Amino acid sequence: MKFRKIVNVYEMLEKTPARLEKTDIVANLLKETPEKLVSIVIRLLLGETFPKWMDKKIGIGTQLLIKSISKVTGIKEKEINEWVREEGDVGKAVGRAVRNKKQVSFFAEELSVEEIYDTLNRIVEFEGIRSQEKKLTYLSKLFVSADEKEAIYLSRIILEKMRTGVGEGIIRDAIAKIYSVPSEKIDRAYSLVNDWGAVAKAAKNGTIDSLQIEPFRPIRVMLAQKVRNIEEGFSVVGKPCAMEYKYDGFRMQVHKVGEDVRIFTRRLDNVTEQFPFVRDSVRRNIEGDCIVEGETVGIRGDKYLPFQQISRRIKRKYNIEEMARKIPVILHLFDIVYLNGRSLLDTPFQKRREILERIVKEDEKLVLAKQIVTDSVEEGNIFYKEALNRGNEGIMMKNLNAPYQPGSRVGYMIKLKPILETLDLVIIGAEWGEGRRAHWLATFLLACKDEEGNFVPIGKVGTGITDEMFQELTDLLKDNIIYQKGKEVVLKPELVVEVGYEEIQRSPKYESGFALRFPRVLRIREDRGPDDIDTIDRIYEIYESRG
Repeated sequence: MKFRKIVNVYEMLEKTPARLEKTDIVANLLKETPEKLVSIVIRLLLGETFPKWMDKKIGIGTQLLIKSISKVTGIKEKEINEWVREEGDVGKAVGRAVRNKKQVSFFAEELSVEEIYDTLNRIVEFEGIRSQEKKLTYLSKLFVSADEKEAIYLSRIILEKMRTGVGEGIIRDAIAKIYSVPSEKIDRAYSLVNDWGAVAKAAKNGTIDSLQIEPFRPIRVMLAQKVRNIEEGFSVVGKPCAMEYKYDGFRMQVHKVGEDVRIFTRRLDNVTEQFPFVRDSVRRNIEGDCIVEGETVGIRGDKYLPFQQISRRIKRKYNIEEMARKIPVILHLFDIVYLNGRSLLDTPFQKRREILERIVKEDEKLVLAKQIVTDSVEEGNIFYKEALNRGNEGIMMKNLNAPYQPGSRVGYMIKLKPILETLDLVIIGAEWGEGRRAHWLATFLLACKDEEGNFVPIGKVGTGITDEMFQELTDLLKDNIIYQKGKEVVLKPELVVEVGYEEIQRSPKYESGFALRFPRVLRIREDRGPDDIDTIDRIYEIYESRG
């Protein structure tokens, strides 16, 4: 399949703001895509190269890309860097270099999707000595065959800075349209397999209901609604219910087959190597092949550590053993969804908990979440206070008879915390600071999700942030810059922050229709992705509840 076909679609999508038109464009492309390439094409439309759970990283930065373009075009790196500053977009600068190249290849073949994907697969395997040199060689081969427009989009793919306005909702609707399958079925199937190609193939063949979870392919976790008190919790999940500590840690999904153990975050990142002691404990103390869920919490003595203390371990690549000894963790298991070849998704929660208790042998790294079963408001409040006194965020309340619903907030479980009104929002833009803050991104544009899954602005934040956090945010966001003009930057919606505020107000200033009064960044949520942020419905609920 020619890459030029994808480029034409990119251009159409960029010119089309309407969701229905975007869906039609994607549907027409998928109809014409060979079955074996559907997964790859969908990822390219979403601006991804590999699913996160595959644990594959291209690992190419802007300067290595520019070095490659310089080699292909004969234009000096310094000049290309100057074009990047002028254009505010690496892709456009690369296209400009290809348009003005001083050396021409007469034998280059037209770029294909297969060639691009095969090349990127090779590049991710390169590590250690001379890896950069090898990456440079393979990159150059791709760009030798690229024309100006292909070079623009190829650069964005490689740097993972593609932005076409296509989200998973549009992909779902396109598949639904082509094969006349209800979108709810497609959502559920994708939550189970996390592979749009597999979902599209099953929709085409009429086998979408037969897709099931399998080890080492993480599922989308079930999500909790929020309530204000125990009474409201009972009204949602029923009486009696299970109550558990809500730990202030990282939610983890652990897959085990024989001696092979892999640990995934709720964002589907593979973090097995960052938690070697947890991996070894699971290996020793859980019987059978399984997929279990829990919360990993840092601990010192008999006290739980704040979430931020262990968040640094998620992206740690070096001195992991030393860090693991310095900040020990405990995995508190609270659910199981697969055991010895059988899905437990439709098994009632109370039965799932019994299975978990049967197959887990607790030790200092692996314990079951503290739980009671009750129908008493008084007993629930005592348990809630106990949880808070132990340094936890609050409690969970769970319907005893409920199945496990991947990726949904369906009222099968709720969370109760002292402060409801913090929001998880994604940063979609920023501005460079002035004076002492000139080398930091110092003002941040926050967004929630609307009904269609689009990111809509709800306010800016730039006060109440420490110098240390300014530095951390800048370091994390620099690689997410898609476009820059003057001091303003447009960012790939990737980094999630927990935000406190004084009030939510109606406002025509932002696309969401709301604005936050006196917002402040409380912490970076490295365990959460853009799919996990609060929705416009949640914003409206809080606005209405405050009268």
